[in-house]
Amino acid sequence: MDAMKTSENSRRSGQVLIFAAMAAAILMFAVLWMIDVHRIIFLKDRSQNAGDAAALAAARWQATSLNLLGELNIMHAAALAAGNADAADVITNTQLRICFTGPLTGVAAAQQGAKLNGIRVNDEYNELFREHADTVRNGYATTVGGTSALPEPWPNAWEEYAGMIDAIASDGVAAGIDNAAFYTDPSGGHVLLDLGFYEAVAGREWCWFYLNHPDLLKSYSGYEWWPPLPEPDYPSYNSAEFLSLWVYPETRELADIGSRDVIADEAERLSAAFPQDTDTNAMHTAETWFFYSSGKWGSWSAMKEPFPIEGKVKQEYDYEGADAAVRVESISHRFMSGRTTEDTLIWTAAAKPFGYIKADGAKVPPPSLSFIIPAFHDVRLIPMDASSAPAGGSFDLQWRRHCREHLDDYLENGPSALRTGCKYCMNIKTWEVPYFRESGSSWLVTNSWKCTIRPSGSGGSSGGTRRAH
Repeated sequence: MDAMKTSENSRRSGQVLIFAAMAAAILMFAVLWMIDVHRIIFLKDRSQNAGDAAALAAARWQATSLNLLGELNIMHAAALAAGNADAADVITNTQLRICFTGPLTGVAAAQQGAKLNGIRVNDEYNELFREHADTVRNGYATTVGGTSALPEPWPNAWEEYAGMIDAIASDGVAAGIDNAAFYTDPSGGHVLLDLGFYEAVAGREWCWFYLNHPDLLKSYSGYEWWPPLPEPDYPSYNSAEFLSLWVYPETRELADIGSRDVIADEAERLSAAFPQDTDTNAMHTAETWFFYSSGKWGSWSAMKEPFPIEGKVKQEYDYEGADAAVRVESISHRFMSGRTTEDTLIWTAAAKPFGYIKADGAKVPPPSLSFIIPAFHDVRLIPMDASSAPAGGSFDLQWRRHCREHLDDYLENGPSALRTGCKYCMNIKTWEVPYFRESGSSWLVTNSWKCTIRPSGSGGSSGGTRRAH
């Protein structure tokens, strides 16, 4: 009898141990899950704070640079009125340099904003900066018969520009500039440079083809069908590729630029003399002034309907132009899988300088004058959708590598040249399957009526349906 009781107690003890082990495993699972969730939430908040701080810091320097260009325009007019040609030349040379040093100082400020909020230096971003400095030094500045490959805004500009980029890399790049516009990037539209094409292939979004390239599914016959990638065709080389101000110098007579009263009022505010009876010769002397690029400082089309935002943009703030879009990455370590796994959390943020000028008692956008005068007094975060960053982002390195390296091989040698491990190459391989394209064409025959809404920002050289964070 005692033996039977002992056996029963042992059995029950064994069951308790099994239950306890299961409970411990479940508890451990819950603890690891809570750690992972807490870590992800913490890193997301830290990344958001860092990205927002970096974007705002960069935009402040854009505002400062634009105001400096405006103040120097007015000082140039005052020097002209005083007959001081030497001072006018110094001012113009200073403005040319501000178009590069101002934005690059903003890039450096963005790095500090990200680092102070806990974002580490990104080695891949750093490498891109160093590679681009080499491109500027050995490509832009390559001389043939004493002439640079690209026109320099001032003597030895490209060497100085490369040095500034190198200096930023030496301090460590933690925030990528997602709206960088490199002189060597292809210009114009091409389906293979459109991120929306790859997203449509991956998700079988046939309506994208119907709305953007209605004949592509049927007309495509093979990789040789594609036209060549467009050559670089940058509008000017007078502004930095990072955080461009989108301004340009032009030689014109002061009398053709704006009202004498506006210039006189601004000169008075800056304690500079520009009397109403300024010598007529001064008003009709051709000098170099700085203006907003009209093609970049137009109405803020992205903020119009159907953009998902309440209210309307006030008239005085309804303009595109200079803005700062940044990208930061954080590494999250997960323990749920039983071994430490790394995930990359990406946060993108954008900010923009704002201001207005007064004309006839009304507040109007600064670009409405074309001629730059000091006007920017604030910076604000803006939706990424409304920034000048392309859909892929200039610092989406996998996308950038695909566009700059993989596409040339594909267009020359066909699908066999596509790289393994590149998701965009995999999308092209899917596209190359005839059955895939036939499926899309068949679906559109009976369902094209469903394709009634064009996604905001779709198509064009920037590519794809645009995104938030």
